[in-house]
Amino acid sequence: MTRAITKLGESDQSDDPNQRPAWQQRQRQQHQQHPSPTPLRRAITRLAAVVAATTAMALALAGCSSGNGSDSANESGDSSKTQTFTPKSGKSSGKLTIASGSENREVASAVQKAAEDSGVTVTLDYMGSLDIMSTLKRGGDQYDAVWPASSMWISMGDTKHIVKDQQSTSTTPIVFGIAKSKAVSLGWASDDGTTKPVSTKDLIDAVSAGKLTFSMTSATQSNSGASAYLAFLTALSGKNEALTSATLKDAKLQESAKTLLSGVDRSSGSSDWLKDMVVANPDRFDSMVNYESLVIAADLELTKAGKDPLLAIYPSDGIAVSDSPIGYVDRGQNSESAYRDFVKALTSKDGKLLFEQAGRRTGLGGRLAYASDAKVKDAFRAEWGINTSADALKTIALPSASVISEALDVYQRDLRKPSWTVWVVDYSGSMFGAGKNGVVNGLKSALDPAEAAKSMIEPGDEDVNILIPFNSEAMSAIRATGTDTSDLLAQAESLDASGGTNIYDGLDKALESNMPSDPSKYTTAIVLMTDGQSLTDDQSTFNDNYRSASRQYPIFSIMFGDADPTQLKEIATLSNAKVFDGRNGDLASVFRQVKGYN
Repeated sequence: MTRAITKLGESDQSDDPNQRPAWQQRQRQQHQQHPSPTPLRRAITRLAAVVAATTAMALALAGCSSGNGSDSANESGDSSKTQTFTPKSGKSSGKLTIASGSENREVASAVQKAAEDSGVTVTLDYMGSLDIMSTLKRGGDQYDAVWPASSMWISMGDTKHIVKDQQSTSTTPIVFGIAKSKAVSLGWASDDGTTKPVSTKDLIDAVSAGKLTFSMTSATQSNSGASAYLAFLTALSGKNEALTSATLKDAKLQESAKTLLSGVDRSSGSSDWLKDMVVANPDRFDSMVNYESLVIAADLELTKAGKDPLLAIYPSDGIAVSDSPIGYVDRGQNSESAYRDFVKALTSKDGKLLFEQAGRRTGLGGRLAYASDAKVKDAFRAEWGINTSADALKTIALPSASVISEALDVYQRDLRKPSWTVWVVDYSGSMFGAGKNGVVNGLKSALDPAEAAKSMIEPGDEDVNILIPFNSEAMSAIRATGTDTSDLLAQAESLDASGGTNIYDGLDKALESNMPSDPSKYTTAIVLMTDGQSLTDDQSTFNDNYRSASRQYPIFSIMFGDADPTQLKEIATLSNAKVFDGRNGDLASVFRQVKGYN
């Protein structure tokens, strides 16, 4: 078991101001001229941030109405988490709150139609597959139904046997979406988009030759990643049967799977966000593992923007299919009537047609039920490599729940690509007390092996975690390699919170000398945590230097307290990453979500 802990010295980190670049020396001079903010200055800054946030929220709410009658604002104004569908008539015979997979955003038109036809108001809380499984294990929380991507999450989570009236709403296979130009260069497709059979071994050979890297969701946090991973293992086993515990222990199988997973260059905790990332930067990300329906959704956006579409590649020796089940959660709340009315409308002919128009399959055996419909044809295009024949889907048999759990443990501990995470943490004076305690507990939930194992995000032997505390300036970096993160966590707890807030000095230090010398060996990320607003004088300098760097790393942010969401969103947009809202709820839960993206 590999383990090491290093407090990086001043000579390693260029803490001597005279050894830093000229632009950073100017920054340091600014910081010395403007020491820790006084209480009055800090209060004025916070008040300005609140006013700006309130104004932005008011503008957002003023323009958030949508044509399909949905309202996508939740308590924090984060439309990525919650969406409510109400009948246009305004009359509602019942209400349902559903724990839903994020991929169901793509079928919002079908949900809205079902809400109108049933007269039921429906709220979808979007979350990862592991969250849905955990919700069921806790007894369903406040939810009336669950709607994950795959029935395996219900079978693994419904230990209290509270899910009833479960049925599939549609199916979609998990495929490789590869930019057409790359698929052609690999010899896997012709110029007209027709693809050739590609085996899992072909994928491994391309990764080994350095010809293929791809983005994929975390197998322990998202269904598309988990399902693809199980399909890889099943195909590599060479057995036409479900995985067993004995098969998982095969050293050759594990080595082949590890080689294939070494091709992952970006990880994600959400299939829908992964699609958005690829669409936003197709020149940087040209291959992903995702649902066929999300490859279709990506292609609709890419081709509209005049970009190279992704071709769907169906592994010829084993493929996983998502069955998108919805099930009633019986907590004694007596919502069965509203649930049945809604599901009846959702799975009606009208509902199924809208599903297929959105790129989902609703026919028997993975076929299309409405193949002649013009909008369905527009979604399932042959020039995008889409194969609507059931013969293309060599579906794997799912293993038992216990074997799935074991396989995910093996993935997290041994097979996934190692992660390199730099935690840039706010230790300014405003963090004193509850703020610092929340961050320390959050770090423990993500980095303490015993705590992290509860969410299947525990560190592996080759992982690297670096803590860079900052206040008015960045402090010395603390590094932990492997599973022994105890010293890093102890130092995180012992540090005092004081001084001002300089986000950009912390980020500068992360990028200057705390990233891997060979980034291809890791999935890399910077995670910024702050409750304040940084000096904007440093922002443009940081942005310029980030853009000019030879490699751009994703910078995920966790905001809490009075953090400026606008400032953090700009950092996320710059680095093709995401902002997580920790202002309401359990910070430990937010930390776990962030770790799913690395």
